[in-house]
Amino acid sequence: MIKRLIKFLSSFLITYPIEERKSEVSGKLEVLYTNGKYVLDTPNVNYSFGGLHTVFQRAFSQYRIKEREIKNVLMLGFGCGSVASILQDEYGKDLEIIGVEKDEMVIELAKKYFSLDKYKKLTLHCMDAYDFVQDATLPFFDLIVVDIFVDPIVPEKFQDEIFLSACGKILSPNGLLFFNFIIRDEKTRDKGGMLYKKMNSLIGHTEWARIFSKGTENWVFVSGKIKTLK
Repeated sequence: MIKRLIKFLSSFLITYPIEERKSEVSGKLEVLYTNGKYVLDTPNVNYSFGGLHTVFQRAFSQYRIKEREIKNVLMLGFGCGSVASILQDEYGKDLEIIGVEKDEMVIELAKKYFSLDKYKKLTLHCMDAYDFVQDATLPFFDLIVVDIFVDPIVPEKFQDEIFLSACGKILSPNGLLFFNFIIRDEKTRDKGGMLYKKMNSLIGHTEWARIFSKGTENWVFVSGKIKTLK
């Protein structure tokens, strides 16, 4: 008990490496213990419960997700459940959670360190999100979160018309879609601008939140079928 307390307190000063894995999908994955909690990182970005958690806390706050009536959420790029924890643990929402995560190694680490069993209504699919959204039998979702990266890069296919149109078709009439995009240079800035235009055309009225967290610039695009999103 004393050792745990010492480790907890010292983690606010020291980052402890816990486990490292090699993934065919994501490359190097590392579970760290820092600031009293576990986080999942790649060499260049946080995948769960670090800077990424802060990005969605701020984006959700801007669009008053805590106050919205949300019956279900689709998380494309579930990771270790960082966004799910905001909705259930921080906001106290009782909602159905559908998670899609392609990387089996991420799911293994999530089950081992991040207590996935605490999510009351979670259905987790280990498959490619691009294929998942093509399923014509999917319900409408009140909230869709797209947080799909290979290290800091959003694969091109998740920026194309087929994927974005499919997401728009399963978004409920009053629903919101959040799409996280990391800006690294002028090239990605241009790509972000193109993505914004596509979402505005294919999904609905689109706005964006520019969020800085731990040296990373994130553009979180927010789309809905209504003109007043906030």
